[in-house]
Amino acid sequence: MAIVTKDFSPKFTTPRPVPDTIMQPLTRRALDTWRRRPSLPASRYVCRSCLRRYHAIRPLQQEAPATVAVDADPPPPAPPADVSTAERRHNDRLLRDIFDSPAAYKAFSSKRHKLRPTGLFANRYLSSPEGFIEFADVCLAKARELSKSICTAESVIEQAAIIRKMDQLSDQLCRVVDLADFTRNTHPDPRFVQAADVAYNTVYNYMNELNTTTGLYTALKAAMADPRVASYGQYGEVELAVGNILLADFEKSGINLGSREKKRFVRLSSDISRVGREFVNEASTAMPFLPLEKSQLDGLSPWAVSKLAKMTNSGKVYLPARGPIAQLALQTVKDAEVRYKLYKEQQTASDQQIGLLEDLLRSRAELAKLVGRTSHAEVTLADKMARTPEAVTAFLHSMLTHTKPLAMAEMEEIASMKREHLGVAAELFAWDKDFYLHKLVEQRKAVVEDSSPDLSAYFSLGTVMQGLSRLFSRLYGVRFVPMPTASGEIWNDDVRRLDVVSNDGDGRVAVVYCDLFQRPEKSPNPAHFTVRCSRQISKAEFREDGPDDDGMAIAQVGKHFYQLPIIALICDFSTPPGSSAPLLAFHEVTTLFHEMGHAIHSILGRTKYHEVAGTRCATDFAELPSILMEHFARSPAVLSLFARHHVTDRPLPPHLLSQRLAASSQLEHTETYQQVLLSMLDQRLHSTVAGERNFSSTAVYQELEREHSLLPFVSGTSWQGYFSHLFGYGSLYYSYMLDKAIADRVWREVFAADPLSREAGERYRDEVLKWGGGRDPWKCLGRLLGREDFETEVTGRMEEVGRWSLEAR
Repeated sequence: MAIVTKDFSPKFTTPRPVPDTIMQPLTRRALDTWRRRPSLPASRYVCRSCLRRYHAIRPLQQEAPATVAVDADPPPPAPPADVSTAERRHNDRLLRDIFDSPAAYKAFSSKRHKLRPTGLFANRYLSSPEGFIEFADVCLAKARELSKSICTAESVIEQAAIIRKMDQLSDQLCRVVDLADFTRNTHPDPRFVQAADVAYNTVYNYMNELNTTTGLYTALKAAMADPRVASYGQYGEVELAVGNILLADFEKSGINLGSREKKRFVRLSSDISRVGREFVNEASTAMPFLPLEKSQLDGLSPWAVSKLAKMTNSGKVYLPARGPIAQLALQTVKDAEVRYKLYKEQQTASDQQIGLLEDLLRSRAELAKLVGRTSHAEVTLADKMARTPEAVTAFLHSMLTHTKPLAMAEMEEIASMKREHLGVAAELFAWDKDFYLHKLVEQRKAVVEDSSPDLSAYFSLGTVMQGLSRLFSRLYGVRFVPMPTASGEIWNDDVRRLDVVSNDGDGRVAVVYCDLFQRPEKSPNPAHFTVRCSRQISKAEFREDGPDDDGMAIAQVGKHFYQLPIIALICDFSTPPGSSAPLLAFHEVTTLFHEMGHAIHSILGRTKYHEVAGTRCATDFAELPSILMEHFARSPAVLSLFARHHVTDRPLPPHLLSQRLAASSQLEHTETYQQVLLSMLDQRLHSTVAGERNFSSTAVYQELEREHSLLPFVSGTSWQGYFSHLFGYGSLYYSYMLDKAIADRVWREVFAADPLSREAGERYRDEVLKWGGGRDPWKCLGRLLGREDFETEVTGRMEEVGRWSLEAR
């Protein structure tokens, strides 16, 4: 997604403000309500509501896999496991058992009493809620010392250390912020949630202070401009990348503005944050319910009708205009007039909601002008792969041109179903699409389900985790090793700890905590959190931290010390009754592979600097590893590593998955086309037009729909008021499609011939994953694909990637 995946911003940008009620005691009900609020974006991180889950905001939801069939012509199946030593055989089996067998996990967890009690994630401060405040105070004290030493640096030697110290300063703040943000979104104990919020707020206030500290910016800029400093510091590609990122961040935050303009900058930033949260929270239709007679709901399931009938004592029922029942009604209600009314209400936001959106867009436009840019899109895209709004537009138009004929052919198939159903020539309208698509899908699924066994029987959670470990061992030489947790280390007894261990003698390289099962008040959204990033630490720093060391994992590799990445994976899989193994639907397998794509980026992106470690890269490059992993999930060679029946241990029949995906997948090209249109809407709303006196978001939306809609436009609608990603991914909604096109290309050129090739895995690791955000993504991509021209030829490369999406079909 998630998204959504989570790394806090690596710079001193303003994080999400803490609610005013933070010091009020939190009830469990209040805790659940508060957790459902939207997350505010921090730039340059992978959001846990990642764009992979755009289905949640689509006006017409159809859950369908991105591709129809398993990759054809697989290589011969590989042996199911790397079992070169007895220890690896034991750990491989244990990995399956701790997820599939409650009894086995209980026995494994009993080792806990032998370990010294600790705090969350083995952080010794966090054995109690109060420890969050102490941890924040310790980190802030170190941060203040670092800030002072940076601002007072004079000699070449002192200046040469500024980039490293700035990175260390960022790390000190993120140690608290990342961990506290995870805790307040995940921990079931309201006391920990509240304490984490207080710690978060404390660091947030200091971040605001740093944002106004011109001394940091001045010292960094002077060091970067002095060739003597660069020479003494032996600045290489990564050092220069980190320094330039920090300089750009300060400048985008208005560091060079005068006092009056700076106050305006702060006020606008606050307004954007406040209005954005309200825009996402307060989404409402102009008419939230449709009053109908029961007879008008013919076709809707009796369960849904009875549920609606309980809402009123009159003869009428009130059909909600949004939500699961409304979606079901669009798919099944036979009365076309009812579907039309419902569809129009779903597409029409309230005046209040439109007002909030336009306030947000106008404030962003004014803020862009304040820092010398023409639009919000220009500000946002400057440090992304796209670089400019014009490049994004070229990419989207390239995709639009190549996708539209395919999408039109899919619409014709649905129109044919309507004509067949009615027995007369009839035009297909927007409110018909879900109804007739539903009929088509049900027909095809019925044929497959009558003749095929349950697919989930081949995907127990334990075998899928085995498969991921075996895959990473083949590709990158790392594997998962289950580890018992100490008392206080985890936030729920269902959480499993996996150490990521190198097969090549480098020992432990990361720690992954897996919180994969449902529980009350837990968010249903899958997510990847980097609780702590990797960073190289000096021996001197290691000794200095001794008295205040937090106890979290570090490792020595050769002569260097590293703090290890700490990762948390969150899913919402059902817990089976009794001692049964948890079985996953294939879309859940794909979700787990996707989130593991983010995790392996954090694991292998072990850079010298926290600022660019792992997923801390350009937003429009960050989804590449996760989307690429979805290809592995569909590969027969990879499936042969683990997809076996949980009872009989028989392998998954090669044709079974292909049949199921073909039956459930519809309108793939239409889906892509719709996402192109939403990305174009995002770009237009964040262009210079938002700063015009007579700006109207509804006019922009309706113009785009009339130009490009596949079906006749329904006049009077204003769906842009529901486009919640305009806040979290403003000017960046194209990112998922860009990375999907790149991932498709990488799969075909690097992995498709042999998905288990160690040579291919090392090539991808060395050219992409290990760099994190420390190298230009175009250089990573060019070196991986043998396209060095990508490093220098700016013009046309985004448009070319747009054409790749057609080649993948």
